[in-house]
Amino acid sequence: MEKTNLEKAWDDRKVCANPHKGWYHHYYDNSLTVYGPSLRSDDFLEDFPGLNHIYLRVDWSHLEPAEGRFAWEVIDRVIGPWTAHGYGISFRICCKETSPGFATPEWVMKAGAKGGFYPAGNGQCWEPDYGDPVFLDKLENFHRVFGRRYGSQPWLEFVDIGSYGEWGEGHTLRSSKKDWPVEVIKKHIDIHVRNYPDTFILMNDDMVNCRNNEEGWDEIVDYAVSKGLGLRDDSVCVDSYADKFGFSTLRTPEMFNLVWRRKPVDMELEHYSYAVRENRWKGGLPLLKAVEESHASFVGFHGDARKWLADNPEIAVKIANRSGYWYFPKRVEMCGSMARGSEQKVKLVWENHGVAPAYYRYKLRLRLTHGAEIHEQELNESDNRKWMPDEIISETYSLKVPATLKPGTYKAGIALYDPRSGKNIELALKDGIKADGFFTIAQVEVVA
Repeated sequence: MEKTNLEKAWDDRKVCANPHKGWYHHYYDNSLTVYGPSLRSDDFLEDFPGLNHIYLRVDWSHLEPAEGRFAWEVIDRVIGPWTAHGYGISFRICCKETSPGFATPEWVMKAGAKGGFYPAGNGQCWEPDYGDPVFLDKLENFHRVFGRRYGSQPWLEFVDIGSYGEWGEGHTLRSSKKDWPVEVIKKHIDIHVRNYPDTFILMNDDMVNCRNNEEGWDEIVDYAVSKGLGLRDDSVCVDSYADKFGFSTLRTPEMFNLVWRRKPVDMELEHYSYAVRENRWKGGLPLLKAVEESHASFVGFHGDARKWLADNPEIAVKIANRSGYWYFPKRVEMCGSMARGSEQKVKLVWENHGVAPAYYRYKLRLRLTHGAEIHEQELNESDNRKWMPDEIISETYSLKVPATLKPGTYKAGIALYDPRSGKNIELALKDGIKADGFFTIAQVEVVA
């Protein structure tokens, strides 16, 4: 077995824009007017480093203005063109905003659901009783239909639980300031688990951290973990957290330690303009620290994407690569001479320089190339989900050399492929050793 050191081919400066990790853009946020609609119609942010998907945070009332009558065009007009450009989509469906009116459709209240009005701007907004049976029944009916339409789409990255609290964040600080019982929180979790069995579901940490006292904290977290939820934090660099907690501003980074090995984590910066104005942005380093402490795969911000990128080109690249997985092949071991018709062992040693594992299994392929002569094979023993951050992992694969392969000097190349998105995984190797999507890692002789 000949050993080839691959570290000399590493490239930690290029952007590895890979599926199921990285940045997302708040296309709809608080309303249907910001932030995506401000982009030119032909601007799909294709120069944004590691931009993975578009986040659609919309109110239930936008999508079901009358019971059983759905306005899917509100989101389909975004989904169509952005997925055509290779992006994924994630969703939050909100039931409470802080602007006047109804985030939960008014017809739900008129059907008998309990709730109350609270001051909002120049008017009032309606907050539902989150445990009311009429509200929960109508909510489940909506998510049942929504889940059937969108829940199994290959472009769907995640759905987060937005049916409880202000802006769907899991707290009631701008309205009733009430903690609904733990059993009510469980019902909201269950509605999402039942109706989105084929995608990741994320719970906001405020469902726990923003309760008025710590009673029920552990029970909610344990239930979320038992149901296989991921976690998200919407409040990186919020003023009160920046004053009270560490450089990352995370209140309970230890909570994310319960889920990140199995389910994804999402970190979201508060409104960018506020963070800059109050000197909490600090060049993006607190957000990078939050990504590292929480082991986040997804990272987003409230704000104009063009302005943000113009202000922050360097931190955009750093977070794009560091979030989620970031694969560096370290060494390859394989025979320098292989007989036709033989079965050979190939060993690869991997490092994951990201902060999290991948949560989908990708296909590892090996290709032998000699002029027009090509042999390609999937290495079935590979499982990239086990390549954990800050660990050195070795895998050994079986390579079958066809008896019909012509003798000669072959380049051995590898490629990782994601069947869900249809994309190759970009490895942290120099593009100069890449051809047709395969990175050349060794040279072998095929002999008769």
